[in-house]
Amino acid sequence: MLTVLCSGGHSPGVTTAGLALTLTWPREILFAECDPAGGSVLSGYLVGHRQERGLGEWAVQLRRGADATATLTEQVLRLNDPENRRVLPGLASPSQVASVQPLWQDIAGTFTRMAGDVIADIGRTGGPETPLPLLAGADQVFVIVQPTLRDLSALAPRLTEITSARGLRPAPRVLLTGNGPYGRREVARSLGAEVTGHLPHDPKAAAILTHGLGSERHLSRSLLLRAARSLGAKLCEQVTV
Repeated sequence: MLTVLCSGGHSPGVTTAGLALTLTWPREILFAECDPAGGSVLSGYLVGHRQERGLGEWAVQLRRGADATATLTEQVLRLNDPENRRVLPGLASPSQVASVQPLWQDIAGTFTRMAGDVIADIGRTGGPETPLPLLAGADQVFVIVQPTLRDLSALAPRLTEITSARGLRPAPRVLLTGNGPYGRREVARSLGAEVTGHLPHDPKAAAILTHGLGSERHLSRSLLLRAARSLGAKLCEQVTV
């Protein structure tokens, strides 16, 4: 199952949400940083790991005609966890996106064929570098937004574009994150889209996931990961059914 996470305008914490879901996902999972603007996991949650693996190096191998699945295995980092949780670090520099752009179709196909689930973080949508094959080929797409007027206004026109890119695939759903004056029903009515959940404002957990600051022990009992665990279980059950 390929799940794509994105935002429609501002930066409401797509990578943070993706990592929270990855750390609590009930099945084998790969978190892939596919944001054309560059990756942040190696300078944040996985700070200290060297940029020797990741999407950029995988793209080099793909351009040489290497087997996509075999070379992907060489580019991922395994988390220190009893479950099979892995991370594909993103681009070290936005300048690398030109070399990846022609490969998004192959990358999307690899993600959909591989064993286990994939959560792909593609960052903000709407620009010319948006990886449309990932949006079009995903089993499900979640657009992450804070329930504020500023963020909802930025998302509305992008949501139409994402829906169009999906074609006959299920429409994108909205995942709320953080604080704001609007509830799920208001957001759903305003955007004309299903709101599938809400990840709470949790500064301590977010600091660990975005900057690598704080104790890992806090994560397991944090509000953010508890909400992510419940959401991930629900999403897997829905797709299985």
